[in-house]
Amino acid sequence: MEKKQKKDDQPIVNEEFIDDIEQVEDLAQDLEENQPATDEGKQKTKTRGKKASLERELDDLKNQLKEVEKQKEDYLSMAQRLQADFENYKRRNKNLVADTYLDATCQVVSSFLPVLDNLDRAIASFKELDADEAMLQGVKMIQKQFVDCLEKQGVTEIEALNQPFDPDVHEAVMQVEAEEGQEPDTVVAVLQKGYRTKDRVIRYSMVSVAK
Repeated sequence: MEKKQKKDDQPIVNEEFIDDIEQVEDLAQDLEENQPATDEGKQKTKTRGKKASLERELDDLKNQLKEVEKQKEDYLSMAQRLQADFENYKRRNKNLVADTYLDATCQVVSSFLPVLDNLDRAIASFKELDADEAMLQGVKMIQKQFVDCLEKQGVTEIEALNQPFDPDVHEAVMQVEAEEGQEPDTVVAVLQKGYRTKDRVIRYSMVSVAK
């Protein structure tokens, strides 16, 4: 009797409880089956986030590149302006040096021209007085040496005799009646020789002009 009573005392499993367990197991299985899809979605979301971040960085780099290009153009323009200014400075300085040298040359030559005038007068006087030939040749040699020195400095005599009167290089101090065969406004006599450089008149030729 006691054994039978113990067998009857064992708890009876509730069928509803079993159904609940099965439902939980099914739900767990569903969750397990759906997990890869959820992870894949998270991965896609993460990938999209990285892509957006990279695109922002790329845009920043593009903007920085544009700024660098603009700065490069500004620096290039500044360098070109400085180069042009420097070239202009060198040109002005070169012209200034050339003008200064020419001014100095003209002043020195002008101070020596009276000496050359006296040599010319001495030669003319020797010819008129029929002076000693050796002395005449000696004075001519000095005159030639003087003229050669001037030519080395770029100084030459202004052509005047029998040339059309040119107010740019001639100074008319008197007018005379034109003789037969002479054209009006022609230089018929040189009273004082003129000299010039390539670009500047040092002394105008003093001339007599036919009218």
